[in-house]
Amino acid sequence: MPVQILNIQPGSDGDGRRRPKTDDMKRNDDYYLEHIATDRWAKDLGMPTGTTYRLDRLPNGYAGYEKSRFGDSKHVDRYMYGHPRGVFRSMAEFYPHFKHLMDNQHAFGCPCKMCVGYGTKKVRKSGSSTSASRVSGTPAQPSPYFAPPQPPTSKTQLRAAAPAQSQAPPQDAPRGRPRQSLEGLAQGRPDPSPLKPPRRNQVDEEGTPDIYRALIDRLRAAGPESKVEQHIVENMSPDWRTGHAMLQDLLKEWQELPSYVPRQGELVMFVRHLGPSEIICWDATAQTDRIVDLTTMSWVGMPKWEAGVVAQMPTESITDGDLLDIPEGKQHNVVNSGFRIEPLSAPTYTKQHKYISLHGTRPLALWKECLYGHNEKDWHPTIRHALAVTSSCCVIGKYRFTGTWPDATIFAQGLYIGPELVMLGDAVRLHPRAGDEQTVTDVMVITAIKMRLVNLDEASDDDYDEGHPYNTCIHISGRTYTQDARKSFDGVGKVPIPQDSPLLPRSMQGLGTWYHVCDPKKTKARIEVPYQRVIGRCYESAALKAWFSAPEGMPPPTSGFQAVNAKPIIKINDRAESAAAVDISRGLAGILEARKYSQEHDIRIDHAAGRTWYWADTRIEQLDLHEVNSRFVGIKDDKRTRQQVEDWRKAFKALDGKKGGLEEYHAARVEREQAQAVREGAMGASSSGMIAAAAAAIGASGTGTEAEAEEEEEVEGSGVAHDDNDAMEVDEARSTMPRNLPTGGDAMDVDVDDDDEDDDEVDARNALAAFKAAPAATCASRRTEVIDLDDD
Repeated sequence: MPVQILNIQPGSDGDGRRRPKTDDMKRNDDYYLEHIATDRWAKDLGMPTGTTYRLDRLPNGYAGYEKSRFGDSKHVDRYMYGHPRGVFRSMAEFYPHFKHLMDNQHAFGCPCKMCVGYGTKKVRKSGSSTSASRVSGTPAQPSPYFAPPQPPTSKTQLRAAAPAQSQAPPQDAPRGRPRQSLEGLAQGRPDPSPLKPPRRNQVDEEGTPDIYRALIDRLRAAGPESKVEQHIVENMSPDWRTGHAMLQDLLKEWQELPSYVPRQGELVMFVRHLGPSEIICWDATAQTDRIVDLTTMSWVGMPKWEAGVVAQMPTESITDGDLLDIPEGKQHNVVNSGFRIEPLSAPTYTKQHKYISLHGTRPLALWKECLYGHNEKDWHPTIRHALAVTSSCCVIGKYRFTGTWPDATIFAQGLYIGPELVMLGDAVRLHPRAGDEQTVTDVMVITAIKMRLVNLDEASDDDYDEGHPYNTCIHISGRTYTQDARKSFDGVGKVPIPQDSPLLPRSMQGLGTWYHVCDPKKTKARIEVPYQRVIGRCYESAALKAWFSAPEGMPPPTSGFQAVNAKPIIKINDRAESAAAVDISRGLAGILEARKYSQEHDIRIDHAAGRTWYWADTRIEQLDLHEVNSRFVGIKDDKRTRQQVEDWRKAFKALDGKKGGLEEYHAARVEREQAQAVREGAMGASSSGMIAAAAAAIGASGTGTEAEAEEEEEVEGSGVAHDDNDAMEVDEARSTMPRNLPTGGDAMDVDVDDDDEDDDEVDARNALAAFKAAPAATCASRRTEVIDLDDD
């Protein structure tokens, strides 16, 4: 019999972190998908009987689980997890809540047993018995995490919303005192109870403390009269501990490279196939790139451009000579001298990676120049995929938190803006202001990348609920220079900067005359702009000449040229010295058009809320990557379990010398060993003792999995609550530049008095063996509201 799919309505109060903590529960959504649709919802919708129906999915955050009763394999108990207040123990309990979500797209006023019956239980607090309805509302009161009905469509409207008028509830509405709205405005008679529901632990789905919420809480406690400054050290996050030190090394390495060198994770245009004697040159007549055959010194065709992401950088050094051709000695070692580029497909990578020399690539910002004269229908599909993610950004390397309530600032080391990464110390080109001539004249040397958190006092203090989020915006500040004398600090450009001035970064030298935008006598003066004004890095004159000039002359080859297979020395035409070749406006039109295309085609951008950019937590999320270097990637390692992360966190506390951390780790280890001994003894005494002993031996050798699974279950039951402030209890030296714990740890030695605990420290280090191989990732998403700023 064919199955008819019923699509559910959007809107859910589900909490995806609420899942069973034992391994004897198995997930089974299929039962609920079919029986809710066939037995209940189809009838309420008036669908024809005699047909099998099925939901397309469960509401977000909900999941069905089941387990067989002990000694009765035929009887299965089923549960629905995801409600913020508990577990539904049957489909009959869950369906009223499901029906309310489908009818209203929110859970406000839900009459189900979980939402209503929760308030009838008694709660003992401070030695007295009080009704839970005084804590979480009346029996008709919904969860405090539910959104009110018909909320404003954007956070801007939410802040500007006028106080709602008191309205009489409909006749079929549940009785009781209505709750307060998210803006704190009473809807009807206010609840006289001063008590509020306790806030849930601010941890992600793996139990990792939210360092940013901990810092915001500290800022709130300090009040508007005190300033809080703190280095960001997420020492309870395994991802941060593995990735932070590697990121520091990469950023330091990239800072030493010329700005024209593509960095890992950036999007570039590239030509997959070039002959051994072919190079890409600029045809000034056609105003596009063409291929030159060095054996005949003639134009031979148009390059076939693709777009891809730099997945690996060369191990050999890069010089200006790589811009023109493959230097001698690198022709046969392209794996070490070239960039591994993987084509950008939607939504995942293809397997057709290619090692490309630098001269066969161009920044994605120059895509219009590369494709000029090409028929659009002949474009490679990867080009549109790359353009579609141009209006997206991602902050990396957050290192310091500072602020005064209710505003704060997080300082970062880098920012992926569309195709490129800009970082501290980079010289970046700025978009001209509205009304100015559409040419780039201003360049900023970045001294700070700031993610500002504003209106914290208006936001919910729970970053994992559906309450009002705090607002965020990104600014970039630095020393600014201009080629327009009218924009100089004196308005007439009386103080030009010498071409070889040490004030100018290498990438700005040789590009024309520069002037100070701020008074040079005010050494601390900085210009601050929103991130949208950044077009990209400012490229060295050598790169612009190589990209937008032709070789000097094209004489016929000598008689012995082909015999020795030598290449002529490539010299740039004198026209390269003209302003056209070193124009820093190159790529402006391409970036602006690409951002417009992205805003129209990137479905992740929340247009309904007035957004024009997509903010991501990681670069792989920003580009929607699933596979890099033939390995599957994600925000975190999907193969690791929460119990593994919990074990690592206990070892972190021991290695960091936390008070009680070593004892806590030792106690958990002893408990696991005792439980394992009891299980092995029980197995050995059974009728299948020989088989059990063999299985135990396999488990002890590290090749079995059953013992490991049981051990994880035991430790799960003895989990330890973690203090969010643990992530901030480190000394200054370690917080300034913490190193990667798994690669050494000699600086993390624990000084204890008990000699017996020295072995425990070694055990704690050994517990990190699996953690050393865990792929680096980032923390879970922070629920923030993005503010898009005008260019003005």
